[in-house]
This record gives sequence, C-alpha cells and structure tokens, in this order.
Amino acid sequence: MIKHNKIERKSIRVFFAIFPNKQVQKQLIQHGGMLESAYGGHKIKMQHLHMTLLFLENISIHQIQTLREIAQTISAKKFALKLDIIGYWKHNHIAYIRAQESPAELFSLTDSLKIALSENGFVFDNRTYKPHITILRKTICHINANLIKPIQWYVNQWFLIQSQPTHSGVEYIPLNHWDL
Repeated sequence: MIKHNKIERKSIRVFFAIFPNKQVQKQLIQHGGMLESAYGGHKIKMQHLHMTLLFLENISIHQIQTLREIAQTISAKKFALKLDIIGYWKHNHIAYIRAQESPAELFSLTDSLKIALSENGFVFDNRTYKPHITILRKTICHINANLIKPIQWYVNQWFLIQSQPTHSGVEYIPLNHWDL
C-alpha cells in the first residue's frame, strides 16, 4: 500500500481591530445590558468588544508573518472616539454603537492598511468602511438613538486577531499589536 503525503494548507480567519480599554468595555456592556432587556438579542462578551479595521477572512497560516511585516510599516497617530450613537442593522440583526463623527486618523489607519495589503496581494472586502462596535446580536427591534452621556475612548493600539471557532463560540486570539 502506498501512502500519499498531502500538504495540509491550514487557513485561519483574521482581522485587524482596535479594542477598548476596561473602562470603555464596562460602559459598552452596561449599554448592551440595557438594550438587551429592552430589545432582546444577545450581548457581546466583554472581551469580544472591538471595532474592526479590516477583515481578511481566511488566510494561510504561512501568511501571518507577512501580515505582521506589512503592519509594521504602517504609521498612524493616536486618536479619540466619542461614541454617541446607537444604531441597528436590520439585514444582520445587530445593534451597535458608533461615533457620529469619526476622526480622520481612524480612516487614515484603515486606508493605509487597505493600500499596503492590496499592494502585497491580499484580498479583502472593500466595502465602504463604517466604524462601529457591535453590542447586541440577534436583536429584532429597530434601535436608533443618541447616547445621553457619550463614551470617550482614547485609542493608542491596534491588533491583528485570529477568530478561532470553539465548541462554546468564537474566541479571539491576539497575533500581534502595534502602538499608535
């Protein structure tokens, strides 16, 4: 009997994101809890609260080092977000919090990532960037409101994250981070 060696090409799901500090996480969880009781759905776990910068879907594990090297070349500045709008997307039944006015530095970071990754052959969804933090999933009611007390979030790092499916849901594994 002849055994054929197969080269396994394992792929993983990765994305670039910013994660709020503990103080901002607590405020987001508090709003998520109030909205969950009023509108249904399921709160996002505290450790999963993030703002996606760019989602790459599945990539080969061999491409991780290339992503790290590309990200290392990105120069971006610290910025602050004033999260003050609660919204709802009917097509995927999520409630989110966003800033009415996002800073130019946030868009500069995402644009720099898109350009650098495109130049290096990476493929990603190139839809218009809509910065937000998902706080509820599977909600069925339309939510659209201004926060009475906006959440101030000072951003000074960004991350490369692996989204790993597990028996109890998805876990986020940090693969690298960079200071702004």
